[in-house]
Amino acid sequence: MANIPSHIVDEIIQTSRIEEVIGEFVELKRSGASLKGLSPFTDNKKNTLVVSPSKQIFKCFYSDKGGSVVTFLMETQNLSYPEALKWLADKYGIQIPVETATKTQIPVTQNKKKLSGVSNGKYTEYYPGGEHVKLEGLQDNSNKRQGVWNYYSEDGVHLSMIEYRNGLKHGIFLQKYSSGIVRRTGNYKNDKQVGEWTYYSESGIRTEIKDFSK
Repeated sequence: MANIPSHIVDEIIQTSRIEEVIGEFVELKRSGASLKGLSPFTDNKKNTLVVSPSKQIFKCFYSDKGGSVVTFLMETQNLSYPEALKWLADKYGIQIPVETATKTQIPVTQNKKKLSGVSNGKYTEYYPGGEHVKLEGLQDNSNKRQGVWNYYSEDGVHLSMIEYRNGLKHGIFLQKYSSGIVRRTGNYKNDKQVGEWTYYSESGIRTEIKDFSK
């Protein structure tokens, strides 16, 4: 999937309404300033899922899962970060520019064992032989990373994605084992971990939650 420019990401996030999106999957009922419903993260029959329209976040008080509208789509619909953004863009009628850069447009560096370079602002680096992409994303005229960057293992498995603004890390980070199992998820801001980060074992079992908000 093509990288989504940072200003489009901002537009998607600002336009999306978490109560409308979650309302497509969960029957929500008003409870004061919040909304409540059955959580898709547990079989518990109580309304443990709480949605805050004012803060644009959700929280399941049984499973301890929570986050933004993007997090909800990633967790419940098994979507990647760009796929969740695309889902929201389609719902709210936001157009995502089509990336036109191709492998043949990428110049060869002095290291002939790999291909890397910038074409139309998009940086892409390939492993030896050019068989698999190592990393790709957008750079500005100052060679600062912008928007969502994707990272891959040597066998081509998509391992992680990070959103950059002015060269600094922001937004969701997720890392996968080669088997495709999520290893950890969390958020960056100004190149530092913030908020809650969730860690998983290789079998996909959640092992730990760390709080980087303090």
